[in-house]
Amino acid sequence: MAVVVIENLTKKYANRRGVENLSFEVERGQVLGLLGPNGSGKTTAMKAMLGLLTPDSGAISLLGMNPDEQLPGILSRTGCMIETPGLYPYLTAEQNLLLTGRFYPGFDAAAVEGLLDRVGLLRYRKEKVRRFSVGMKQRLALAAALLPKPELLVLDEPTNGMDIEGTALFRELLLQERERGCAVVLSSHLAHEMEQLCTHTAVLREGRLIDRAPVAQVLEQYGSIERYYLRVTNTEGREVG
Repeated sequence: MAVVVIENLTKKYANRRGVENLSFEVERGQVLGLLGPNGSGKTTAMKAMLGLLTPDSGAISLLGMNPDEQLPGILSRTGCMIETPGLYPYLTAEQNLLLTGRFYPGFDAAAVEGLLDRVGLLRYRKEKVRRFSVGMKQRLALAAALLPKPELLVLDEPTNGMDIEGTALFRELLLQERERGCAVVLSSHLAHEMEQLCTHTAVLREGRLIDRAPVAQVLEQYGSIERYYLRVTNTEGREVG
Protein backbone atom coordinates (compact mmCIF):
# COMPACT_ATOMS: atom_id res chain seq x y z
CA MET A 1 0.00 0.00 0.00
CA ALA A 2 1.30 3.44 -0.96
CA VAL A 3 2.02 5.83 1.91
CA VAL A 4 1.01 8.86 -0.18
CA VAL A 5 -1.74 8.87 -2.81
CA ILE A 6 -2.62 12.19 -4.44
CA GLU A 7 -5.37 12.09 -7.07
CA ASN A 8 -6.33 15.07 -9.25
CA LEU A 9 -5.47 17.60 -6.56
CA THR A 10 -6.49 21.12 -7.50
CA LYS A 11 -5.96 24.28 -5.47
CA LYS A 12 -6.03 27.67 -7.17
CA TYR A 13 -5.36 31.07 -5.60
CA ALA A 14 -6.75 34.43 -6.72
CA ASN A 15 -3.63 34.97 -8.86
CA ARG A 16 -4.38 31.60 -10.60
CA ARG A 17 -1.25 29.99 -9.18
CA GLY A 18 -1.44 26.73 -7.28
CA VAL A 19 -1.82 23.17 -8.56
CA GLU A 20 -4.21 21.61 -11.06
CA ASN A 21 -5.12 17.93 -11.42
CA LEU A 22 -1.93 16.86 -9.65
CA SER A 23 -1.54 13.10 -9.08
CA PHE A 24 1.33 11.04 -7.65
CA GLU A 25 2.07 8.19 -5.25
CA VAL A 26 4.93 7.48 -2.85
CA GLU A 27 5.61 4.08 -1.29
CA ARG A 28 7.57 3.07 1.82
CA GLY A 29 11.29 3.76 1.42
CA GLN A 30 10.77 6.00 -1.60
CA VAL A 31 11.85 9.64 -1.79
CA LEU A 32 9.90 11.70 -4.32
CA GLY A 33 11.66 14.89 -5.34
CA LEU A 34 9.38 17.69 -6.54
CA LEU A 35 11.14 19.87 -9.11
CA GLY A 36 9.92 23.13 -10.53
CA PRO A 37 10.48 26.89 -10.52
CA ASN A 38 9.14 29.17 -7.80
CA GLY A 39 5.37 29.35 -8.10
CA SER A 40 5.03 25.94 -9.75
CA GLY A 41 2.91 24.53 -6.90
CA LYS A 42 5.35 22.45 -4.86
CA THR A 43 4.65 24.13 -1.52
CA THR A 44 0.92 24.27 -2.25
CA ALA A 45 0.84 20.50 -2.73
CA MET A 46 2.73 19.95 0.52
CA LYS A 47 0.47 22.29 2.49
CA ALA A 48 -2.60 20.50 1.15
CA MET A 49 -1.14 17.17 2.26
CA LEU A 50 -0.66 18.44 5.81
CA GLY A 51 -4.05 20.12 6.17
CA LEU A 52 -2.58 23.64 6.06
CA LEU A 53 -4.95 24.59 3.25
CA THR A 54 -8.16 23.17 1.81
CA PRO A 55 -8.02 21.86 -1.78
CA ASP A 56 -10.64 22.96 -4.30
CA SER A 57 -10.99 19.37 -5.48
CA GLY A 58 -9.21 16.02 -5.63
CA ALA A 59 -8.39 13.32 -3.11
CA ILE A 60 -5.50 12.81 -0.67
CA SER A 61 -4.66 9.64 1.24
CA LEU A 62 -1.73 9.56 3.67
CA LEU A 63 -0.81 6.37 5.55
CA GLY A 64 -4.16 4.97 4.43
CA MET A 65 -6.06 7.86 6.04
CA ASN A 66 -8.06 10.83 4.76
CA PRO A 67 -6.69 14.19 6.04
CA ASP A 68 -10.21 15.65 6.06
CA GLU A 69 -11.29 13.11 8.66
CA GLN A 70 -8.14 11.75 10.32
CA LEU A 71 -5.59 14.56 10.29
CA PRO A 72 -4.46 14.13 13.95
CA GLY A 73 -3.73 10.45 13.29
CA ILE A 74 -1.73 11.36 10.20
CA LEU A 75 0.28 14.12 11.89
CA SER A 76 1.18 11.83 14.81
CA ARG A 77 3.12 9.68 12.31
CA THR A 78 4.41 12.46 10.03
CA GLY A 79 7.33 14.88 10.25
CA CYS A 80 7.45 18.08 8.24
CA MET A 81 9.42 21.20 7.42
CA ILE A 82 7.36 23.75 5.50
CA GLU A 83 8.72 27.22 4.73
CA THR A 84 9.94 29.04 7.89
CA PRO A 85 10.65 26.66 10.81
CA GLY A 86 8.05 27.02 13.58
CA LEU A 87 10.46 27.43 16.48
CA TYR A 88 10.19 29.36 19.75
CA PRO A 89 13.11 31.85 19.81
CA TYR A 90 12.89 32.46 23.57
CA LEU A 91 13.32 28.73 24.34
CA THR A 92 16.48 26.66 24.10
CA ALA A 93 16.99 24.00 21.45
CA GLU A 94 16.25 21.31 24.02
CA GLN A 95 13.13 23.06 25.29
CA ASN A 96 11.81 23.45 21.75
CA LEU A 97 12.02 19.71 21.14
CA LEU A 98 10.57 18.82 24.54
CA LEU A 99 7.61 21.12 23.92
CA THR A 100 7.02 19.88 20.37
CA GLY A 101 7.34 16.28 21.49
CA ARG A 102 4.34 16.65 23.80
CA PHE A 103 2.09 16.71 20.73
CA TYR A 104 3.12 13.17 19.76
CA PRO A 105 1.60 10.12 21.49
CA GLY A 106 4.18 7.95 23.20
CA PHE A 107 6.86 10.66 23.04
CA ASP A 108 9.97 9.77 25.06
CA ALA A 109 11.75 12.85 26.40
CA ALA A 110 14.95 10.81 26.61
CA ALA A 111 15.06 10.78 22.79
CA VAL A 112 15.73 14.52 22.60
CA GLU A 113 19.42 14.24 23.43
CA GLY A 114 19.96 11.67 20.69
CA LEU A 115 18.12 13.78 18.13
CA LEU A 116 20.15 16.87 18.97
CA ASP A 117 23.28 14.78 18.54
CA ARG A 118 22.06 13.44 15.18
CA VAL A 119 21.62 16.97 13.80
CA GLY A 120 24.88 18.26 15.29
CA LEU A 121 23.34 20.57 17.90
CA LEU A 122 24.00 18.70 21.13
CA ARG A 123 26.55 21.22 22.41
CA TYR A 124 24.02 24.02 21.77
CA ARG A 125 21.17 22.29 23.61
CA LYS A 126 20.97 24.99 26.32
CA GLU A 127 21.29 27.95 23.95
CA LYS A 128 18.28 30.12 23.08
CA VAL A 129 17.12 29.64 19.50
CA ARG A 130 17.07 33.40 18.88
CA ARG A 131 20.87 33.22 18.80
CA PHE A 132 20.90 30.48 16.15
CA SER A 133 21.94 31.03 12.56
CA VAL A 134 19.50 30.17 9.75
CA GLY A 135 21.28 26.87 9.17
CA MET A 136 21.14 25.94 12.86
CA LYS A 137 17.41 26.66 12.91
CA GLN A 138 17.01 24.36 9.90
CA ARG A 139 18.87 21.62 11.76
CA LEU A 140 16.63 22.03 14.79
CA ALA A 141 13.53 21.97 12.59
CA LEU A 142 14.79 18.71 11.09
CA ALA A 143 15.22 17.26 14.58
CA ALA A 144 11.63 18.29 15.36
CA ALA A 145 10.45 16.57 12.17
CA LEU A 146 12.12 13.35 13.33
CA LEU A 147 10.54 13.41 16.80
CA PRO A 148 7.66 11.01 16.01
CA LYS A 149 9.94 8.48 14.28
CA PRO A 150 7.91 9.34 11.19
CA GLU A 151 6.56 6.99 8.58
CA LEU A 152 6.24 10.02 6.29
CA LEU A 153 8.44 13.11 5.93
CA VAL A 154 7.32 16.21 4.01
CA LEU A 155 10.28 18.55 3.51
CA ASP A 156 10.12 21.88 1.66
CA GLU A 157 13.60 23.22 0.83
CA PRO A 158 15.05 21.64 4.01
CA THR A 159 18.69 22.60 3.34
CA ASN A 160 17.94 26.28 2.71
CA GLY A 161 20.55 28.29 4.63
CA MET A 162 22.60 25.25 5.66
CA ASP A 163 26.37 25.22 5.29
CA ILE A 164 28.27 22.38 3.61
CA GLU A 165 28.54 20.41 6.85
CA GLY A 166 24.84 20.79 7.58
CA THR A 167 23.87 19.74 4.06
CA ALA A 168 26.04 16.63 4.26
CA LEU A 169 24.58 15.77 7.66
CA PHE A 170 21.02 16.22 6.34
CA ARG A 171 21.80 13.94 3.40
CA GLU A 172 23.06 11.20 5.72
CA LEU A 173 20.03 11.52 7.98
CA LEU A 174 17.59 11.32 5.10
CA LEU A 175 19.30 8.26 3.67
CA GLN A 176 19.01 6.62 7.10
CA GLU A 177 15.29 7.41 7.21
CA ARG A 178 14.85 6.02 3.71
CA GLU A 179 16.61 2.82 4.77
CA ARG A 180 14.25 2.61 7.73
CA GLY A 181 11.32 2.58 5.32
CA CYS A 182 10.15 6.16 5.76
CA ALA A 183 8.42 7.68 2.73
CA VAL A 184 9.57 11.20 1.82
CA VAL A 185 8.20 14.04 -0.30
CA LEU A 186 11.01 16.56 -0.84
CA SER A 187 11.35 19.82 -2.72
CA SER A 188 14.69 21.40 -3.56
CA HIS A 189 16.25 23.58 -6.23
CA LEU A 190 19.54 21.68 -5.87
CA ALA A 191 19.61 19.10 -8.66
CA HIS A 192 22.76 17.38 -7.37
CA GLU A 193 21.15 16.95 -3.95
CA MET A 194 18.08 15.40 -5.57
CA GLU A 195 20.25 12.90 -7.44
CA GLN A 196 21.79 11.70 -4.19
CA LEU A 197 18.61 11.57 -2.12
CA CYS A 198 15.65 10.78 -4.34
CA THR A 199 14.40 7.50 -5.76
CA HIS A 200 11.82 9.23 -7.97
CA THR A 201 11.27 12.70 -9.35
CA ALA A 202 8.27 14.73 -10.50
CA VAL A 203 8.48 17.96 -12.50
CA LEU A 204 5.86 20.68 -11.99
CA ARG A 205 5.31 23.73 -14.16
CA GLU A 206 2.56 26.28 -13.64
CA GLY A 207 0.82 23.94 -11.23
CA ARG A 208 0.74 20.94 -13.52
CA LEU A 209 2.73 17.71 -13.42
CA ILE A 210 4.55 17.56 -16.74
CA ASP A 211 6.76 14.52 -16.16
CA ARG A 212 7.69 11.93 -13.55
CA ALA A 213 10.30 9.17 -13.57
CA PRO A 214 12.56 6.99 -11.39
CA VAL A 215 15.86 8.76 -10.73
CA ALA A 216 17.84 5.74 -11.96
CA GLN A 217 16.04 6.00 -15.31
CA VAL A 218 16.64 9.75 -15.46
CA LEU A 219 20.37 9.35 -14.88
CA GLU A 220 20.64 6.56 -17.42
CA GLN A 221 18.82 8.54 -20.09
CA TYR A 222 19.98 12.10 -19.39
CA GLY A 223 23.10 11.77 -17.26
CA SER A 224 21.87 14.22 -14.60
CA ILE A 225 18.66 15.53 -13.08
CA GLU A 226 19.62 19.04 -14.14
CA ARG A 227 19.81 18.03 -17.81
CA TYR A 228 16.55 16.08 -17.49
CA TYR A 229 14.77 19.01 -15.88
CA LEU A 230 15.92 21.51 -18.48
CA ARG A 231 14.97 19.17 -21.32
CA VAL A 232 11.53 18.41 -19.93
CA THR A 233 10.63 21.99 -19.05
CA ASN A 234 11.66 23.18 -22.50
CA THR A 235 9.55 20.53 -24.29
CA GLU A 236 6.00 21.57 -25.12
CA GLY A 237 3.19 19.02 -25.12
CA ARG A 238 5.16 16.22 -23.47
CA GLU A 239 2.90 13.60 -21.92
CA VAL A 240 3.32 12.52 -18.33
CA GLY A 241 5.27 9.26 -18.24
